[in-house]
Amino acid sequence: MSSPANAPAPAVPTAASNNWRRALSMLASLAILALALHALAGEFSGHGVRAIKEAFRAIDSLRIALAFLLGLASYACLVGFDAIGLRRNAAKVKPVRLILTAFLANAVGHTLGFAALTGGAVRLRGYGAAGLSLADIGQVVLMSTLGFVFGAWVLLACALMFEPAPAALLLPLSEDAIRFAGGAVAIAFLGLLMLVGRDGRTLRFREHALWLPDRRTVLSVTALSVVELALAGGALYVLLAPAIPAGSGTSFVGFVGLYLVAVLAGLVSSVPAGIGVFEWSLLKLLPSVAPASLLAAALAYRITYYALPLVLATVLGGFSAARGPVAQSAGALRTAWLAIRPWLPHVIALAAFVLGAALILDGTLPKPQHRLSHAPLPLIETSQLLASLGGVGLLLIGQGLQRRSHSAWALALGVCILLPLPSWLRGGHWLLALAPPLVALALWAARREFYRQGALLDEAWSWRWLRNLGLVLIAAIWLLFFAYSHVEYRNELWWEFLVSGNAPRALRAMLLVSVAVIAFGLARLLHAARTALPAAGAAELDAIRPILAQAEDSQAHLALTGDKALLVDPQQRGLLMIQRYGGSLISMGDPIGPPEVARELIWRFREEADRLGVRPVFYQVGEQYWQTYLDLGLTLVKLGEEALVPLDDFNLQGPNRADLRQAWNRGKRSGLSFRMVPAEQVAPILPALEDISDDWLELKSGEEKGFSLGSFDEAYLQRLPVALIEHEGRIVAFANVWNATNGRELSIDLMRHASDAPKGTMDFMFAELLLWGREHGFERFSLGMAPLSGLAQHRLAGRWNRFANLIARHGERFYGFVGLRRFKAKFDPIWRTRYLAAPAGMHLPAALLDVTRLISLDPRRHDDGERLVARFPSSAPAQGEGGAEAAAAAIPAAASTRAATPS
Repeated sequence: MSSPANAPAPAVPTAASNNWRRALSMLASLAILALALHALAGEFSGHGVRAIKEAFRAIDSLRIALAFLLGLASYACLVGFDAIGLRRNAAKVKPVRLILTAFLANAVGHTLGFAALTGGAVRLRGYGAAGLSLADIGQVVLMSTLGFVFGAWVLLACALMFEPAPAALLLPLSEDAIRFAGGAVAIAFLGLLMLVGRDGRTLRFREHALWLPDRRTVLSVTALSVVELALAGGALYVLLAPAIPAGSGTSFVGFVGLYLVAVLAGLVSSVPAGIGVFEWSLLKLLPSVAPASLLAAALAYRITYYALPLVLATVLGGFSAARGPVAQSAGALRTAWLAIRPWLPHVIALAAFVLGAALILDGTLPKPQHRLSHAPLPLIETSQLLASLGGVGLLLIGQGLQRRSHSAWALALGVCILLPLPSWLRGGHWLLALAPPLVALALWAARREFYRQGALLDEAWSWRWLRNLGLVLIAAIWLLFFAYSHVEYRNELWWEFLVSGNAPRALRAMLLVSVAVIAFGLARLLHAARTALPAAGAAELDAIRPILAQAEDSQAHLALTGDKALLVDPQQRGLLMIQRYGGSLISMGDPIGPPEVARELIWRFREEADRLGVRPVFYQVGEQYWQTYLDLGLTLVKLGEEALVPLDDFNLQGPNRADLRQAWNRGKRSGLSFRMVPAEQVAPILPALEDISDDWLELKSGEEKGFSLGSFDEAYLQRLPVALIEHEGRIVAFANVWNATNGRELSIDLMRHASDAPKGTMDFMFAELLLWGREHGFERFSLGMAPLSGLAQHRLAGRWNRFANLIARHGERFYGFVGLRRFKAKFDPIWRTRYLAAPAGMHLPAALLDVTRLISLDPRRHDDGERLVARFPSSAPAQGEGGAEAAAAAIPAAASTRAATPS
């Protein structure tokens, strides 16, 4: 794919390959979690939930408090990594900001997984406010990552050398061989120390580079990491120590090594926080410990090491943000609100997701008899289903809350208001019944933050959110079978309605959850496009005439078609032609106006897309503003090339113009004549033009199209001059002309002929238009875009190029890609590249589909004037405007200047 200024080209294959990697990573995470949970369930013969509850109650509060303190000490060491990274970059950050930012970053990273990404986002916000550059923050993240790697390296070597027995249980090696392997690992670390030297070193592999700090820094972070991992392992060891048999031979040093192996297994699995994988690894590494005791200790460890530090870090962060302004006599409550306000949608979305997951998981657990005796059986059964349905609803709309969708906010508020009673009536814990009102209160307090108008079914789901939804569903299904492993399955369970019938209720609730998820997914797939934006009226179109008069690109006249909304600069200096379809807000071409105004309009368009909750898409843009599109985070993909014929010295002489010259001479001999009708004189000839247009549409078995093309609309045709071809005093062909008043570029839109027009009529019209443009001082004539032309043919080209070339080669029978390019090449044009600018990943194919379907809409409206009528092209080769069908049918005489669709 070619690219402007060599910048956007690498973005397309990277985005496509990342898309595949994310999908595979998501599926791998779900599969690993399912396998780990299945293996955990295999360790219990029955009543596993009861055994884990009893083991959890056996852990005394003193051990829990000690584990929490050891965890905090571990986090203090993690803060030290940030301090070292900042010191190495000579960056000055106040100690309080450093401690709170590092603490919150590590708490978020440990809990959500992908610590470098999630913790890095927190550091970007915290350290970025202190003036650090992105490169400085990247070095801090790298230092934290390298610290863990070096510490794990040394601890693993020590564990293999001094405590080989546990490893011998997992590996088919003797203890002596394991000690030898540990020594080799230690020697490799010493070799690394020699390699980095006094000043550090950068290791390169192909296009990848890894910076390693100097020897002194490596030793510092390694020592700190060893202490940190020992403290983190000690927090779990304190909780698990009573369950470890005295004669098992597992000392603290050996346990830290086993803990490290379990942590590495969780990291490699890519499951958030290593859920399931970490516990299963410990079960295999500690076979002498009762499974129920181990899982109870792991649950307590996750609460003390993950959940409580995250809550503490969030509270401290809020107080820290309010501390300075409060000292300056600002209102404490208002200051705290301003500090946490940017994070509210994300925090509330996370709270709603956690609440939904808790409601679904709670629906699978057995309920104590005393909680179910206070309500009639029908009410208990109904409450069970409603609470689970509300839980899955919160899961499905959580991402909409994160993206500030007003629809998601309204739905979540209603669900949280209605949930407390069903949650309590079905026998849930009182804390779970209290949580929905708290979330509802937070939603109401932050109601102004959810301003986007995007519909829920139009929200594009991220891979991460899909993965999290899948993790919850897998965990719920596993918990259902684990909690009732002692109940033998039979079909009659579905129809048992008893107060003590926990298993049937859980089965019915899980079935409802599954049906709700499937129905939501199908609704997203089958969801119709939302109502179009109101098109510009006649008064507004008249007002933009001065803007169009200064346009360099004749494509700007598409603003006059009457099927687009206009985003106009407040000072009436420029505009964007826009329309909404599906999940996209689409701009037709680059902004019209001076460069400084155009760039401002691009950002205003992005803000409008953000307000509507849709993706921003720019269709058929050039190379002038590619840097601004990249600044928006968009990807540029090449759609094709537009043919521009220079008119300064245009003539019909020479061998390259032989076909066109012969067609012009033949037209003259057959009695064809050409004349240009000014816009104010078009009205009297409209009936004749309409007859030709209807005849042409019937001949081509086609439908009108819009957005990137004009249609036969009387108001539109009367705004521009019309070129006529007459034969024996009768009009046989016409084209409406886009003539920029600055005299730079000439082009046409509609180009239609009668079925009985003489052969070669359209070639004759092209020749006359080109000659007319030269005589009237125009610099160039635009023949429109040849879709999917000019793409890179190299075997190493990006995925989009390879896919587009495949369509161009094998789609000739449906759309004349090659024929259209060949027809326009007859005029010896200069080719101008046209791009699609849209978000990468899953959004890119959706954006292409939305643009294609928008162009296929019939711009003629119903009587209510509110909705566009969808018209999709049939399989006939002549479906687009002019040039597309002519090329597809191999009749160059019918070629037009505009391309019909991007596909």
